[in-house]
Amino acid sequence: MKRFCVNCGKELSEGSDICLNCGKMVNSNPQNVQPAQPTVKTNGLAIAGFVVSLSSLLINLFGIVGAVGTILSSIGLAKLKKNNEKGFGLALTGIIVGAFSIIYGIYQTILFFSALATWSFWL
Repeated sequence: MKRFCVNCGKELSEGSDICLNCGKMVNSNPQNVQPAQPTVKTNGLAIAGFVVSLSSLLINLFGIVGAVGTILSSIGLAKLKKNNEKGFGLALTGIIVGAFSIIYGIYQTILFFSALATWSFWL
C-alpha cells in the first residue's frame, strides 16, 4: 500500500517515517492520519469592495468612491456565491456602506452647488 505525506502530498519511501521532500515526520499508523480539509478562501472583490466603501466615508468625492465600493462588493457577492467562497458579510457591508456614501454624496453635491449659486449671487 502506497503512503503519502500529509504535509506535502508526495509519495513516501517504503518503511520511511520522514518525508524526503519536506522533512516532516509522518505517522506510521495510517488509521490516525486525518485527511487535509480543503480551505475556503475569501473573495478578493468582496474584500476590496468593503475597503473602498469604508474609505468612502472619509474620501467621498460626491459619491463616486461609494459607487465604486458598491460595484466591487456587488460583483464580489455574485462571484462568491458562484465559486463557493467566503466573504458574504464583507460584500453585504460594502454594499450598504457604499449605498449610504452615494446618498450622502448626492446630498453633498446639492449643498455644494446651492452654496455656489448663493455665493455667485452675492458677488
